[in-house]
Amino acid sequence: MVLSFVILSTLCLLLVTLLWNKFQYWKKLGVPQPTTNYLGNFRLIKSMHKTELLREYYEKFRGKAKLIGTYVFTKPIIIVLDLDLAKTILIKDFNKFTDRFQRREPDKRRFDILNETLFRVAGDRWGPLRKKLSSTFTSLKMKFMFPTVLNVAQQMDEALKAHFANTLSGGIDTHDWMGRFTTDVIANCVFGVKCNSLMDPNNIFRHIGHRIFYPKYVSLKLRTLMISYPVIFKYLQFFHFNEYVDGLEEFVLQLVRETLHTREEQKVQRNDFIDLLIEMKNSQDKAGMPPMGIEEMASQVFVFFAAGFETSSSNLTYGLFELAKTPHVQEKLRAEIKSVLEKHNGELSYESMFEMTYLDQVIMETLRKTPAFAAITRVSIEDFKVPDSNITLEKGTHIYIPAVAIHYDPDIYDNPEEFRPERFHPDEVQKRHPQAFLGFGDGPRNCIGLRFAFMQVRIGLITLLKSYRFGVSEKTPAQMEISKTCSVRVPGRKIWLKVEKL
Repeated sequence: MVLSFVILSTLCLLLVTLLWNKFQYWKKLGVPQPTTNYLGNFRLIKSMHKTELLREYYEKFRGKAKLIGTYVFTKPIIIVLDLDLAKTILIKDFNKFTDRFQRREPDKRRFDILNETLFRVAGDRWGPLRKKLSSTFTSLKMKFMFPTVLNVAQQMDEALKAHFANTLSGGIDTHDWMGRFTTDVIANCVFGVKCNSLMDPNNIFRHIGHRIFYPKYVSLKLRTLMISYPVIFKYLQFFHFNEYVDGLEEFVLQLVRETLHTREEQKVQRNDFIDLLIEMKNSQDKAGMPPMGIEEMASQVFVFFAAGFETSSSNLTYGLFELAKTPHVQEKLRAEIKSVLEKHNGELSYESMFEMTYLDQVIMETLRKTPAFAAITRVSIEDFKVPDSNITLEKGTHIYIPAVAIHYDPDIYDNPEEFRPERFHPDEVQKRHPQAFLGFGDGPRNCIGLRFAFMQVRIGLITLLKSYRFGVSEKTPAQMEISKTCSVRVPGRKIWLKVEKL
């Protein structure tokens, strides 16, 4: 009994000593760090999204240091507080920070569709892939897809009319409706499939999309652990993310196979995302990269589907929520929409959409208050000496640039809680640091689908605001609540808004 107690005490002492040494890493490098608990700085016990924690550290150390050191469990993490340093990492020295996540050896036993997307792949593979996929998002391709998105928006208008004709309720669950709209947009623009979740909210596309961002079993803490220690989880197959989203991998693979078979057999060409992937599948580039296989195609389809529908539906939801709370802003925007449409005989065209400058300011201010990610992440692929300091970040250092904290810095945006689109008037933007806004990331590895996202959000808001007035009701939350179970900042509860037909 005594021997067992001695052994247990010794093991506990060794563990405490090991953790203490781990959490001295930043101090030894001369980097300021917050008080650390036995699980690092990113707390597991308290119900807190990392957005709140990053803001807490940013506000505590802002103006006192360019960067601070923290820990996710025992993994050292840098939080960048200085915008010039953020610019260096994202743009000037991007070649030293090409990765978003820690590199890991691919699993030779299986192709992991969900981890081989453009969003996640390492920098050496990301560059050629990004270059190829970028041709999908040119202005010409956006103009080609515009009628499809507009048609889905008109279907949304019809679906809303039918909804209000069959219910006494004057309100809607805004996030659900916006998710159905953007799901139908992506299904049409990527697969050429009319999934019609606007009329059928139980459609398989809608179900799968919901499972990606609201998984039943995988908590944000577990995902953080998986990202921080990929080598461990590589061998723990029962933790494979796909198992927690109801056969997502099989769904995407089957959909790509069927779409590919239909298009090649019937010689269908739609000049869309799938057509580009088919071209990449059937060709070998000048650099000698092998043709893209079905699994690689499915990876890119997955990320385009996931990112394309949820980030835009959340942005639409957040925008309508803010407009409902600020009627004067909503009326100003509606007046601009009507004015531009009247100039073009009531028809919305690709060109006339760009005349609505206040609309863009509303979208940008919405992204300032509620960007999709709490932080931009990078990993150094070589040692990096921080300019004007004696600090050298080792190869493999994880870096967080806290977008939300920067967006709420009162020295950058006065009264940051206020929704004020005029902040993004070109004259006001010129007064701020280029990295004061990070709603789409920044640098070469920014959001590839920026143009497409802007287009579907613009069309969605124009369609809704020209026909409906949005307001708050007794069911509308006083504040926007962000889900604490998802790494992407999606609503944590239903967003009910009152809707009045004009």
